[in-house]
Amino acid sequence: MPYKPDQFHISENADRLFLECAENIVEYARQCVKEHGSFSMALAGGSTPKQLYLQLSTSPLLEQMPWASCQFYFGDERMVAHDHTDSNYAMAKQALFERAPVAAENIHPMPTDCTQAADCAAKYQRQITDATPFDLVLLGMGPDGHTASLFPDTDILTENKKSVAAVYVDKLAAWRISLTFACINRSKRVIVLTQGKGKKDIIQEILYGDTPQQYPITGIRPAGLLSWYLDKDALPQHANNEAP
Repeated sequence: MPYKPDQFHISENADRLFLECAENIVEYARQCVKEHGSFSMALAGGSTPKQLYLQLSTSPLLEQMPWASCQFYFGDERMVAHDHTDSNYAMAKQALFERAPVAAENIHPMPTDCTQAADCAAKYQRQITDATPFDLVLLGMGPDGHTASLFPDTDILTENKKSVAAVYVDKLAAWRISLTFACINRSKRVIVLTQGKGKKDIIQEILYGDTPQQYPITGIRPAGLLSWYLDKDALPQHANNEAP
């Protein structure tokens, strides 16, 4: 089955990409608050989302985002302390939470202080029960087509009941915690944000290749809107501004 985003947004360069995506998120957050009083978002880790968070927490968007009505969750996390340099929470705290007026009770990091990763995953599942489906899940994509901590050839890819699960990633020799396809695909909206020439080949394979299903990102098929945000450097050679 071909993989086809509902929206395919292409920006001239990385700076425009982060600004345009951030503007769209602010507009959507304001719409959600107007319609049902709150906005829930699961954040992504990595260098690309960090630039987006910095944009969200910079004027004029800083003043436009309805921070008091926003609830922030996480799409995945490494099993490290929340102040560790590898922590997705630590990155989001530095790039977003310390720069924007987000109340501590509106921030919901994944717990990482359990002896077993599976226990932390179960704890987080209980925490998000009343929050799902999320209004928005933000995702990045790795060069192997993974998203969140849904890596190729891992058991979590076949988890269809739990919203959060632990996964051991052999190539990283590490445990991680991640939202599952079951949770992400219930979301009202999903944004996949990626940029740079290093992503062009994998995007070509996913959107136009013969076997896109081998890449975990193609399991992202939400009930709501699926939007891809790319810059021109990441754009496959024969693509255009329309969804393929």
